[in-house]
Amino acid sequence: MFTSLNAGAYSILAHEAIIDASWQPSIVPLLKQKYPNITDADIKKAHSYAYGGAMVADMGYMPFGNGFFTDLLHYVRSGDFVQALIRDAQNVNEYAFALGAMSHYMADKYGHSLATNRNVPLIYPKLKQKFGNEVTYAEDHTSHSRMEFSYDVLQTGRGSYTSEGYHDFVGFNIAVPVLEKAFYETYGQELTSIFSNINGSINNLRWGVRNLFPKLTKSAFKSHKDEILKMNPDMTAKKFQYKMSKKSFRLEYGKNMQQPKFFARLAVFFIRILPKVGPLKTLKYVSPGKEGEKLFAQSFDSILVNYNLALKKVDSESLVLPDIDFDTGHNTALGEYPLADNTYDRLLVKLQEQKYKNITPELQQSIVSYYKNADTSALARKKVKDGDKVILALQTIRKLKGGSQEPLKPIENPNGSTE
Repeated sequence: MFTSLNAGAYSILAHEAIIDASWQPSIVPLLKQKYPNITDADIKKAHSYAYGGAMVADMGYMPFGNGFFTDLLHYVRSGDFVQALIRDAQNVNEYAFALGAMSHYMADKYGHSLATNRNVPLIYPKLKQKFGNEVTYAEDHTSHSRMEFSYDVLQTGRGSYTSEGYHDFVGFNIAVPVLEKAFYETYGQELTSIFSNINGSINNLRWGVRNLFPKLTKSAFKSHKDEILKMNPDMTAKKFQYKMSKKSFRLEYGKNMQQPKFFARLAVFFIRILPKVGPLKTLKYVSPGKEGEKLFAQSFDSILVNYNLALKKVDSESLVLPDIDFDTGHNTALGEYPLADNTYDRLLVKLQEQKYKNITPELQQSIVSYYKNADTSALARKKVKDGDKVILALQTIRKLKGGSQEPLKPIENPNGSTE
């Protein structure tokens, strides 16, 4: 039940803050340039889609999410996917959604490499002794998730995220048509093969944010009240926690919540009462320290600078987003990061099982290039049960001639919007 409770490099509230900081100076001018007839109401609605784009890559982290979806967006053709979203956008909402996805790309690229990976060994000396001055998520899941959760708690404690702004964020929208098209083009997988009920998964994300994060922030406030109030003496429990009533949620988001509802609610109950051990140990607040706060602030500035530079290139032919590993910020390469290797292996086997019916030349080339220096004996020794399947699939994909995709059957009645 709790295995999917993890945080991204920059957690929910920080992703919102990046969008908000870039909204008026950079994103709105782009929207108006591409769609000159949009109204103020259109811009407000597009804002909610930008929030959705900034969060969609982490949808697999939520209860009843799909980790494979999130792993693909984080480790495999990450730049190609964002550029596909931008290229395929057909209206202002889809365009804002794509620009939001690019903010997540920048946030994880610089958030991990400049802050989290460096902050963890400062707080955990034993990890520093074992791994050095940088510790990745793959090397220690728990410390990373705690640090990322703590960044949000600190910024909330400083009053950076008020209840009004958080309410606006919870109303985020997902541009399902462009998401499924870009996902299909990039990975050769239909979104419905990953999520049996995409509308339910989206509502589960909304529900998770409505329930989990308010309760977790309230718990952090109670446990570290003196420390948080010292940061911002005007902070109060009411201001610190955002809570929406069940009735308000039903009116705003409808009733299309994926089953089993009981177990989702049970998850929140246990999170509140259980000690932070096992899967819940990642939700423990740990102060990043003064140096950690400094690293977070510097990385946030770097994110904004690089994101806004990229936004300036969107409408020209000069935008290039390399395929990076979101956890390290480095270009993806075989052996660079174990979670990326595992995700490429899984996608390769999945394509083989599907007889490569939906593989494009670009996807084929990406996979072949990734494994160009692969040691087949090392692949055979992989811990994953599909080690032999990876070798067979790699041999097959290298020999493929051409490649094309069958027409995508759009999801019926997509409901990524709350309206």
